[in-house]
Amino acid sequence: MKAKFSAVCLVFLILGVSALAEGQSVSAVTPEMRSAANRFYQASDWTKAADAYEKIVAIEPKNPNANYRLGLSLLSLNKNAEAQKPLEIAFTNSPNAVFALALARAYARSGNKAKAFETIEKSATVGGIAPETLTAEKDFAAWKDDAAFKELIRKSDLAVNPCKASPEFRQFDFWIGEWDVKNPQGVPSGSSSVQLILGQCIIFENWAGGGGNNGKSFNIYDTSDKKWHQTWVDDKGIFTHYIGGLVDGKMVVVADTIISGKKTLAKMTFSKLPNGDVRQFGENSTDEGKTWVTAFDFIYSRKK
Repeated sequence: MKAKFSAVCLVFLILGVSALAEGQSVSAVTPEMRSAANRFYQASDWTKAADAYEKIVAIEPKNPNANYRLGLSLLSLNKNAEAQKPLEIAFTNSPNAVFALALARAYARSGNKAKAFETIEKSATVGGIAPETLTAEKDFAAWKDDAAFKELIRKSDLAVNPCKASPEFRQFDFWIGEWDVKNPQGVPSGSSSVQLILGQCIIFENWAGGGGNNGKSFNIYDTSDKKWHQTWVDDKGIFTHYIGGLVDGKMVVVADTIISGKKTLAKMTFSKLPNGDVRQFGENSTDEGKTWVTAFDFIYSRKK
């Protein structure tokens, strides 16, 4: 009798352990589940991907990436209403422009223009959706002439390209252009191509000196210290970092450097002339700015 009792206990113990193990296997997402879901998603097998991600979000309901991929899989299956909930969860738990775009598309496909516009507007607070993405998106094509949609594009553009909206970043725009450079006596000194790049944040100079000295500079307004910075490098191995800002309409930048073994302040002053030319006047000081000696004097004239 005792032996039978022990055997029954053993059976129940084994069943209990098995049930526990089985319960654990469905209470946590396994690496195999994630791998399979990702594989289906990357293969554009949307039916299997949706099924796999549904299983994951059932266990991890707030997982933003799983909800996002579930939502996109459902959108790809044209299950637009079903896609909204996981995409809402994804955007709520991880607000970003990528998730916002997908959610706005789901709303648009379901005919909910108000929620779509609201989502696009919210995206501007988390980096913004690139304006070219909004205008190219087929799900938004019906709104291309809508005034409110155009305003959303404008706001998104400023969010994606914040330098456009900041007047400080535009202070040095007078130097942008294609230039022939001469000294005050009219002798050619070189040429320069000054471009606005990287979302209108950087003024990029390409200098070709008449004497073979070539260089480049990156110029940017730093919002942290409220100053302009120029980083100059050339083909002679020279690196100089200038700091300054707008003074009476002129861009004035100064660098700590070493010239002929002496600690020197190097100053450049950029002035827009009445005829549209730009004067770049360079000065050096070896007495901490008490006195200055002219280093160069260039006149930039626009190429014809």
